[in-house]
Amino acid sequence: MFQLRAGSQALVIGAQTVNGRCNIGKAVELFGLCQPGERFLNPVNGVITEMPRNAGRALWLVTGNVTAFDGQQGFAFIRAEHLMPLQPDSEPQDLRERVID
Repeated sequence: MFQLRAGSQALVIGAQTVNGRCNIGKAVELFGLCQPGERFLNPVNGVITEMPRNAGRALWLVTGNVTAFDGQQGFAFIRAEHLMPLQPDSEPQDLRERVID
């Protein structure tokens, strides 16, 4: 099973906004899943950011060659369903056994 985890990589496969569509097809690093009302330090610009309390859902803060909704470069907020993990969270047991043998 593939899961989205902070520190792992994912591919942007969709977007909710017109501005977000320029990020489709780009590989990103997942920084963290940000909940509505949560405050955090943006790793790209060093600014304390707060997700709006009225946001309808949590969004992933991702970094890479992407553009935010307001045109800022280097990060974006993306829905989980618009991200595809690029690596498995674990290998099947039989694959690990074959590699060890």
